[in-house]
Formats: sequence, structure tokens, C-alpha cells
Amino acid sequence: MSHELAAEPRQLSRAISGSEFFALGFGTIIGVGWVIVLGDWLRQAGPLGAMLAFVAGGLVMVVVGLCYAELATLLPVSGGELAYAYEAYGVKACFATGWALALVYTAFTAFEAVSLAWVLGALLPGIQGPTLYVSRGEPVGLGSLLLGLGGMALFTHLNYRGAKSAARTQKILTYTKIAVSVLFIAAGVVGGSAVNLEPLFAERNGWRGVLAVFLTTPVWFGGFNVIPQAMEERAPGTSLRTVGHLIIVSLGLAAMFYCLIILASSMTTPWQSLLSMDLPAAGAFERGLRSALLAKVVLLAALLGLIATWNAVFFAAARVLFALGRARIIHPSFGAIHPVYGSPANAVLFVGAVGACAVFIGRSAIIPIVNVGSTCLAGAFLLTCLAMIRMRRRKPDHSRPYAVPGGTWTAGVAVFFCLGILALSLYQPYSDTKGSVPLEWIFLGLWIVIGMLFWRFAHRGREAVSTQERRRLILGDATGVP
Repeated sequence: MSHELAAEPRQLSRAISGSEFFALGFGTIIGVGWVIVLGDWLRQAGPLGAMLAFVAGGLVMVVVGLCYAELATLLPVSGGELAYAYEAYGVKACFATGWALALVYTAFTAFEAVSLAWVLGALLPGIQGPTLYVSRGEPVGLGSLLLGLGGMALFTHLNYRGAKSAARTQKILTYTKIAVSVLFIAAGVVGGSAVNLEPLFAERNGWRGVLAVFLTTPVWFGGFNVIPQAMEERAPGTSLRTVGHLIIVSLGLAAMFYCLIILASSMTTPWQSLLSMDLPAAGAFERGLRSALLAKVVLLAALLGLIATWNAVFFAAARVLFALGRARIIHPSFGAIHPVYGSPANAVLFVGAVGACAVFIGRSAIIPIVNVGSTCLAGAFLLTCLAMIRMRRRKPDHSRPYAVPGGTWTAGVAVFFCLGILALSLYQPYSDTKGSVPLEWIFLGLWIVIGMLFWRFAHRGREAVSTQERRRLILGDATGVP
């Protein structure tokens, strides 16, 4: 850790505008997965079935997002969910939530790093380079390694230099991705044919296929909760209510994006022909419209999505660790703020170092780690919705910049769905391994053990901070909330 940083609490730079908050949310939700798994969505549900699944999934996630919008504007501090858990349930729940989120975001930085060469390889064949070694049956190439490490170094540098640098980069990537996506979506709808959409549903699976796609949608909408991590760095002039609205707008536009991708790709060519393609979203335009250029444009949008997601989850990972360190729940060095850049510098360096180490593992081990991240994310969703209910009941008359329509009833619906998502995320790996202990469970167990060690070794530092002081460190100016 750098010795040039002061250990005392300082203020994070306040530089993120409304448009940049939207870029953090939407840019994280729409990553690279849609390019890869479009064929699976169509195989299970067909074009109309997949679109209906994403509309329904988007509505569910909007309900969860409403709970986030209320709490993010009520407690506009770094750490997001861990601050809500602390205010509602105390320091142990705060640590458990923060530790789970640290795994989520750090795992996704590693996933994006090892996926970079895979996407670039479709644009520039051979970029993976010669194989250096094999990790769990998967080759790790020199080019892949250098690209992953280089990207991790770049995002470490951007985030080290402060929120404005990271947010500006996110804004450029997200709005460029939107412009590129509009281009190929329009080409698919105008140049394609509605006849290629038939049959509208996967005849073999029927509504079961629609349900199967629906159950995966929370994974594809994950990322909106990066916005609460940046609330403490909101620029003057950007209202809390505006940011609350942007959480919902990000989710709504993401649902629209997924539906348009399914529609445009399926109209270019009979959708059954996409099922066997490695990159069906790109292959649809190359085969159906006979345009290698449009296929490259699709891959460019995917690449921009990958980089934008990488930048955003790196940003979020550092904020979670910073919030835990500032509250003396883990080592206080994680709470240090750079005296010039106003960034959580030590937390940024830690995320960069851990992410760089994970690049060496290769893609084979990263996917199970990301699956564990999905479980942790579902747990964070659940705890946030429960925290909203608890805080509403403790002081229902308190002024809220963004109040959830329907109050605790809406949050209760969100809790129901979050419980289902959490249960499925734990059961699905077990089902896939046909009764064996899945690697995801092993990773989750290891992360829990490491967390227990962090908790144990930080005992003396935690005891040195009073409850009143810790509350101030976590909530800052928001200590007057219920």
C-alpha cells in the first residue's frame, strides 16, 4: 500500500454527472454475453418467447431497482448495499454484504480480462498468440495473457486517477456502443424479413422454454447496482431524485436493447440456423444479410460492452473495499483516499493486483467464479429489499428523495423474486454436475473462509472504533436518516 496517502478520512471527489451515472448503469448491464448466448435463448424459447422472457425479467428487476433507488437516494454514500445492510442490520451484515460484493465485482473484472482476447480473436484472428500453458484443460495464450494484463493495468490507472477519469471513459464507451448498436439493429429490422421469425416459439419447449430464459434474466440485468456505489461522488447539480430515476431508466432501456437484439438477429435469417453458431448475434448478419462488415460492427459493439463493463465493475469493487476500510471493518488502509486525485487509491491497487493474478488462471476457472458472483449478487439484492422494508417500518414518515411506489408491498414482491433467484443460483450448479459437489460451492466456501479470516484479524481495529464513529464513517452526512 502506498505510504503517500493519508490514513485520515478525506472526501472523495464529486465529479459524476447524470449522464455518467446512466453510463455506469446501462454500460455495465449490456456487456458481451448477448453475443455469445443468443443461440441458447432462441433454442429454449424462440424469438417471441425470448423477448417475452426479457420483458418479464425486466419488470421483475425494475421492482428490485425501485428498492435500490429509494435506498441509494436516502443513503447516498460509497458502498451501496453494505451501507444499507449496516443501517438496517448492523456491522456483521454490513461485512457479509460487502465481502460478497467484493467477490462479485472482482470476479467480473477477471472475467472481462480473460474474455477480451476471445472477442478480439473474432475480429483479429490469431491475436491469442502461442499457447504458454494449459489451465484445467484450456490453453492460455501469450496474446491473451498480455491483453488481459494490459487491460487490467489500464483500468487500474484510470481508477487511480479518480472518479472523473473512470466516469468519462465509461461515458464514451457506453454512448459509442449505443450508436453502433442502433446501426446494426436498424439494418437487421429493415433488411430482414418477419418470415424468418417463424415459428415464434420453440415448439419443442413451449412455455417451459420461456420460463427457462426468464430465470436467467437477473444475470443479464445485473450491473444497475453499480450506480449506488458512486452516489458519494455525485457532482453538484445532479439531484438525488435524478439518479434514482436513472437506475430505473437503465433497466428499462436494457430490456429494450435485449428485445431488439433478438428481433433484429432473428429477422436476418431463419432463426433455427443461428443455433449452431459460436457467435450467433454476429453470424446472423454475416449469413443473413451477406455482410461481413455488419458482423464486424456487431463484434465492435460487443467489444465496447466488454470494456465498459470491465471499467464499471472495477470502479465498484474499489468502492466496496474502500467503504469497508473507511469503517475499520477491514484494515483501514483500504479506506485511504489519494490527496490529489480523490480516489480510493489503495483499494484500486488491490483490485488491480487480484484481478491481474486471476488472469493467469485462464477462462476455465473464471466462469465458475462468476457463477458464485451471481449467487452473491442475488443475496445482495435480497438483503437490500429487506433493508428497505425494515427502514420503512422503523420510520415511515421520514422524507425520501425517491420513494418506491407501493412501499413495502412492492419491496415484498421483490423479496419473493430474489429468494427464488438465490435458490436457483445455488441449485443449478449442483444440477449441472448431476449430484457432485460443484466447483462453485467450493469457491464460495473458500471465499467465506477467507472472509472469516479477514474478520478475525481486523478484530482489534474494529473494537477501537465506537458505534457512533463507525456509523459516521459509513454514512457520513446521511447519519440523520432513520
